[in-house]
Amino acid sequence: MTRGLKALAAVAVVVALVALGFRAVTNRGHQDPAASPSSKRSARDVPPPPADAPPEGMYVLSDVTADGTVQVQTWVRAATPISELRLTTTDPDLLPGSVESLDLKVHDLDGTLLAHRDTVGTNPQRIRLRAPATDLYFSYTVDGAMDDASATVESRTLARVLGMDVDYDGAGGVVRRVVTAAGTVLNVACLRPSEDFDESPRPCGKPTGSGDWTVDLRGAHWHDRLLAQLEG
Repeated sequence: MTRGLKALAAVAVVVALVALGFRAVTNRGHQDPAASPSSKRSARDVPPPPADAPPEGMYVLSDVTADGTVQVQTWVRAATPISELRLTTTDPDLLPGSVESLDLKVHDLDGTLLAHRDTVGTNPQRIRLRAPATDLYFSYTVDGAMDDASATVESRTLARVLGMDVDYDGAGGVVRRVVTAAGTVLNVACLRPSEDFDESPRPCGKPTGSGDWTVDLRGAHWHDRLLAQLEG
């Protein structure tokens, strides 16, 4: 074989290898999104339900951070599979767009991502799940939850939104709400939703002894909203 033929043969081999590599990359890029690792979260990254979570209903943990946002984690146990969540971030002052929940992610307890929404504001939203499930975990961040102007004592603030309004078909059982903060939760009030918004907040729940607060909601008060006075 001449030197020229050898050179051509070498070029052909390189071209063939490049083509095979491109085909492999292309195939990986077109795999089914449902099989993509991004649609599956490791089960160990989905926190298990707290030991004191109700056997049916919701456990809602609201953590008021030092920067004024509220990090919310929710575990749901339902008697029948849930296929849709109805969510609203409600502002007690009725100011549209003044508060919103960011980066909502809904998983089942196996870690499968069932829904994701960048923002849920003061307008009700229906969140359709990719698959029905009886046990859910979802998390989000409430922005605009604090009302610093309401403070009458220095270093005290009011958290006026501690989580979204949540509803789903077959909702029942108990809603256990736990409020934690960078400082101390001094007291919590419950506000029952009403069409004419004339309800007044009432004291509810009890301190845990560690600076946190817990509230159990049942029956007609299942959908009550919470406000919390904080210090520190």
